[in-house]
Amino acid sequence: APSIKVDFAALRDASTVLNFANIPEGTYDAVTITLTAPQLVVYDPTQDPPIKAVATTLTNASAKISFSPPLVLTKGKVSALKLDFDLLRSVELDPQNQVTGKVTPVFQAKPLPLSATNGFGVLEGLVGFVQRVDTFSSNPTFIGDFQMQLLSGTGPSLLVNLQPSPKTQVFGFTGLNLLPTGSFAEVDGFVDGNANFVAETIEIEDREVVELNKVAFIGTVTSAAYDGNGNVTNFNLYVRDTEPSAGFNVLPDVVVPVSVSSSTVFQYSSRSTNFASLPFDPTALTVGQEVVVHGTFTVPPAPPPPTPKPPPSVSAEKIYLKINNILGNFSAPVQAGSDDKTGAFQFAPCGTIFQGKNIWVLTNIQTEFVNVPGLAELTAQPKLLVKGLPFFELNGGTINGVQVPPGTLVMLATEVHQLL
Repeated sequence: APSIKVDFAALRDASTVLNFANIPEGTYDAVTITLTAPQLVVYDPTQDPPIKAVATTLTNASAKISFSPPLVLTKGKVSALKLDFDLLRSVELDPQNQVTGKVTPVFQAKPLPLSATNGFGVLEGLVGFVQRVDTFSSNPTFIGDFQMQLLSGTGPSLLVNLQPSPKTQVFGFTGLNLLPTGSFAEVDGFVDGNANFVAETIEIEDREVVELNKVAFIGTVTSAAYDGNGNVTNFNLYVRDTEPSAGFNVLPDVVVPVSVSSSTVFQYSSRSTNFASLPFDPTALTVGQEVVVHGTFTVPPAPPPPTPKPPPSVSAEKIYLKINNILGNFSAPVQAGSDDKTGAFQFAPCGTIFQGKNIWVLTNIQTEFVNVPGLAELTAQPKLLVKGLPFFELNGGTINGVQVPPGTLVMLATEVHQLL
């Protein structure tokens, strides 16, 4: 089996493709997952930079996961198995809710049913870089495809098939003949019964050129500076990954300074999530957001030992607000429509990076509520995992019928998941 690097924290309430494989036909009721080289990094505002690597002890590193009903593999047919990693139950906390470093992996597995409309289920926010482009397809269902490398090169190389518009919606390029290799892509889609990955939405954000020190930096804003009008001028970014890998020049789990200029482009991915049509501009970026920064990095000269090597600096050409998944608790109701779906509530995030400030979560009829019927049934416990696009609203105002105070982080939610 291949060795794949996975950031489980980044995949909370999200999915990725781990592997495509040919397996002998038969009936299977268990799978073994082996984890190695665990790394645990936490936000710590007392440190400079504000992150801390925690020494990790991995127990039960090779876990056998039983499941029922079994997975029945038939020759010539495609089947899928879903693995669910329970992050909260896997990482041990002490009485003060601080991580101890002990990790006991908790997995669940289940075979996925095949649907005629969305295959084995929609996968949202797959990111990678384009390796090859085909402007035609031998399959009449598709108009072409491109090969996309996942998980910074450690995951599978996925063939992304495009259907005619509007079945596949594309942003950032007008045609496959104009799609350059090396482009950073974010894709929503599904695997059908013939093992084709069918794209529903494709966002091409920028072209990366490692040889010119240009890559995509994926991570969380840890601090930011602004001018007198509230426009961000520079910020620090905790880098959890780069696409493609920048090798030893930019290692994950570092904080890099990012400079912003008047030519820096601000945009958001997952266009349909922005049901309130909020702008993402230099005033809308704030601490705690997960973003993708496309830009050129500069490696500083190495100081004499034992002084540690400083991180590279990044000049941002484009900044994309990506889908965020934030853990916390329902704090207070704001308003709820008669459909029990459309409205807003205040949300207290668990992360100390938010400095104890509530997030205003706005929902609409398309918001999916998991394990809870709707807004009126939300309570302070158990915890919630809210997925959506977070915009900082400097001046506040009326958003989707909700009066939001100035200086508020507003989350346009696609999903409100009550954890069991």
